[in-house]
Amino acid sequence: MKLVKFSTSMGGTRAGAMLPDGAIVDLAVGFIKRGRHPVAIQDILGGDGLAAARDVVAEAVHDPKKAIADGLVIPAAEAKLLPPAADRPFIVCAGSNYRAHIEEMKDTPPPTPMAFIKAPSAVIASGDSIKLPPSQNSMVDFEGELCVVFGRECSNVSAADALKYVAGYTILNDVSARDWVPKMRDPEISTLISVGVMLMGKQFPGFCPLGPVVVTADEVSDLKSFHITTKLNGKVMQDANTDDLYFDIPTLISTYSRYYTFQPGDVMSTGSPPGVGMGRKPPVFMKPGDEVSVTVDGIGTLRNPIVAG
Repeated sequence: MKLVKFSTSMGGTRAGAMLPDGAIVDLAVGFIKRGRHPVAIQDILGGDGLAAARDVVAEAVHDPKKAIADGLVIPAAEAKLLPPAADRPFIVCAGSNYRAHIEEMKDTPPPTPMAFIKAPSAVIASGDSIKLPPSQNSMVDFEGELCVVFGRECSNVSAADALKYVAGYTILNDVSARDWVPKMRDPEISTLISVGVMLMGKQFPGFCPLGPVVVTADEVSDLKSFHITTKLNGKVMQDANTDDLYFDIPTLISTYSRYYTFQPGDVMSTGSPPGVGMGRKPPVFMKPGDEVSVTVDGIGTLRNPIVAG
């Protein structure tokens, strides 16, 4: 099942499920018919919400004409997709976690999973514009990544149990202003300062496109088989599989959950594959008028235009 968060011209934010033709099953309508209160997407991700959502989708598929007439199904053109996570999700991202990306950036493999936070205010939906900030707009890079979306409170869990807390998977673009990266190797500048400023360059509004859907975990049989492709203006820039992850997904969840408590609807990104603009010779960065897209087979495509801020 592909879960979405969406709005319509009538206003309001609701949880839905995307059908193969792109139409949206309005889960609020289906839940009300069943005597349940409409719920946010994070409520559906956990508990018995997924089972109830599947029942609603089955009803819509069984009688499509009636579903449309009853307002249970909304045509794709009438729905605006929103980031499919909690309203202000806590987002932890893995750093240096693809072997080939570590090599292209001339880094050393970390002894334990690295992590940084993306600001909730950076989150935008597929289709929204990435605005280049006036202060740091000449070296803005793309990083297409596979994400975990949590369905249960997750704190201090073992790697063996980690996947029990995963509701599904989505896509994130870890947009990054790279201006400070060259300074990280300058002996005249403190490494601590340079890393701190570099991470601040990931926090601008719009620098965390997320979506378009959450594919539920029951539809994923092999975590090493996700194929990720990032394109800039139609040209393939990143092309990788999750079998190149340095630390696997259960290890990431277990490690981060020692320090953070994840709630339903929170997100963990698994790191960027190789092919980022900073690692190319010459480097390739995004500029106004460009379009960047990240496709993960089995999930969909996260697509965003680039505009001046």
